Amino acid sequence: MPRVTLPEASGGTFDSWHQSSAGRIRVYWLGAAPADAALTAALEACEAELRVVAAAPEDDQPSRLLDPRGDFARALAVKVPAAVVVDANDRLVAVLPQPTPDAVAALVRALHAESTPAIVRMQAPVLMVERAIDPELCGRLIEHWRRNDKIADGVASAADASRADAVVKKRADVPVNDVQLFTALRDGLVRRVMPAILQAFHVRIVQIELPRIGCYDAETGGWFRRHRDNTTPYTAHRQFAMSLNLNPTDEYEGGEVRFPEFGRQLYKPAAGAALIFSCSLLHEAMPVTRGQRFGVFSFLHDESRDAQYRRTMAEAQARGVAGVQMR
Repeated sequence: MPRVTLPEASGGTFDSWHQSSAGRIRVYWLGAAPADAALTAALEACEAELRVVAAAPEDDQPSRLLDPRGDFARALAVKVPAAVVVDANDRLVAVLPQPTPDAVAALVRALHAESTPAIVRMQAPVLMVERAIDPELCGRLIEHWRRNDKIADGVASAADASRADAVVKKRADVPVNDVQLFTALRDGLVRRVMPAILQAFHVRIVQIELPRIGCYDAETGGWFRRHRDNTTPYTAHRQFAMSLNLNPTDEYEGGEVRFPEFGRQLYKPAAGAALIFSCSLLHEAMPVTRGQRFGVFSFLHDESRDAQYRRTMAEAQARGVAGVQMR
């Protein structure tokens, strides 16, 4: 969601980024305010808030947000009545036309249940982005992998070391080289992943390395042994790695990502969720012991790293180095 600032009926100004309101599930209700005790109880239990957006104030609702020209509804292409639900990170989750209190309460409870107040004593400095892409796109990407030729066990290297190394990696990849599919994936990453990286790390991503759809298959012992992603001259520009899972986690066992320098925790994002981490971190993909784990794998960098990459490639070409592998 973009930043929302609207006048309140009480005379103040609502700011969705302000510390008093940010960091909680929020429901923007466009239309007559719901008077429902069950919805109120669900909102309170889930530390969520409801904001009614209307054209005019009402005496009994000082927290009502005033939008006399209908700019809020127009910006989201919705018609009144509707409920707009955003998560605690201010990301658009759903737009419900003709909303009912029960439907909104159920969605709020589901969002609240996605995390638990666990005590964390050790954790790798990674970023988890839920719902980075939608289920329909996950399915299209898996189907693209099934239809196309596979690259087995490839690792990034120079021309004199461009062999596949099954000791290190057991994964079958297919590049996302279909223009329409790549555009859909890129747009999803730009909407959901890039803003999260900027918020968490103050880094503005300008380049996405050609994504690959990979499959770790239990039948072939799918794994990727401990490694870093930026240790060769041709990968030194890589800043962040992205591991975006495509299929539900109950379809396979194993396949978790582990960062051994930061403990024994195992990271296993849900389908459509992305794990983002520095390419300097030692990490491994644990063996898949049942089923298949599908994911999209890519590398991201900012403008300064992009200039570094272009210099490296230009110097290699000037020396007559050919066959640089970027897989």
